[in-house]
Amino acid sequence: MKTGLAGILSEEAAALYERLLAAGGLYLHEDPVLCDARSTRELIERGFARERHVGTAELVPVEPVRALDNAILLIQRQITDRYESLLRLRDDVEALQQRYLGGKDWRRQPEDGIRVLTDGAEIGALSVELCLSARRDVMSIETEHFTRPPDPRSVRRPPAAAVARGVTFRNIYTRAVLDLPGSSQMLHASVEAGWQCRIYPELPMKMVLVDSESALLPLGPTGMEGAVLVRIPVVAAALRTFFDLLWHRAVPVNGTGERLSTEQGQVLRLLLTGMIDKAIARHLGISERTVRRHVGALMQRLGANNRVTLAAAAVREGWAD
Repeated sequence: MKTGLAGILSEEAAALYERLLAAGGLYLHEDPVLCDARSTRELIERGFARERHVGTAELVPVEPVRALDNAILLIQRQITDRYESLLRLRDDVEALQQRYLGGKDWRRQPEDGIRVLTDGAEIGALSVELCLSARRDVMSIETEHFTRPPDPRSVRRPPAAAVARGVTFRNIYTRAVLDLPGSSQMLHASVEAGWQCRIYPELPMKMVLVDSESALLPLGPTGMEGAVLVRIPVVAAALRTFFDLLWHRAVPVNGTGERLSTEQGQVLRLLLTGMIDKAIARHLGISERTVRRHVGALMQRLGANNRVTLAAAAVREGWAD
C-alpha cells in the first residue's frame, strides 16, 4: 500500500479506500459482501467513507484531506479517553495503596515509615537486630535513666559479624551516668567490648541510630515505656547530623569513668589560668614531674593532643567550673 495510511487503516480497509477513490464509489447491490465487510465498517467508523442513498445504496469515499482530519479527531478522542481512564486508574490504585499500607504486616516489613513499639522485650530485641544489620555505623545515646543500676555484665557487645565488616560502634553518655553506682566498671567494659565512648554534659533522650537509615527513639525516659522505629531517610539523616554534632563536642573517656581526683582538679584549674608547670608545682607544693604526670593523664582522658585542646575539652566536659 502506497497511500501512507498504514498507521491509520488496516491493509484491507486501505485497499478498499483506494478502490473507492478510483471508482468514485461502489454500489452495494453490485457487491453485497461490502454491506457486512469489516473493512467497510472500518472506513465508515474512521470517516473515510459514507453510505449514500440516492435511489441505489452506494458506498462513496470521503475526500482524503477531510478523511485524514476525521482520523486525527478520532485519535485525539481515543487519547483523551485513554488519559481519563488512566487518571481513574490512578485514583483506584491510590485507594488500594492506602488499604495495603493499612493492613501491612509491620513485623515482616519494618522498612517503611514509622512503627510504634510498646513491648519492652520487642524493643530490646529490635535494638539488637538493628546492630546486627549495620553496614557502617551504630550510634547510641545513653542517658542516666536506666531501668536498674548499670551492670558491667550486661554491656551490649558489638556483634562479631558486624565488627568483621568494619562497622563502627559509638556511644555518647550523659555526664550524670558517671554518678551512678557501677558506671566506672560499665564504661570500662563498654570500651573493652569495642565501643567508642564519649561523655556529654546533658542529653535530651536515648537513641539508637544505624547507618543513617534506621533510628530507635524512646517514648519515655528509660526507653522501655515505648519506642518509635523511624525509617524515613530525611529524618534519619537529620538524626545523624544531630549525633555527629554531639559526638564532636563530647569528651572521650578512657573507659574507667573516674572523676578527677582533688589534685588533678587543682592542676587543671591552675593550668587554665595560664600558669606554667613550675608555678603550679610551687603553688601546690608538688614536683614539676607530678604536674606533668597529671597533665598527661588529663590529656589522655580527654583525647587532647596539646594543652590548648585540653583546655577546650575540659570546658566542654564541665571540669573547668
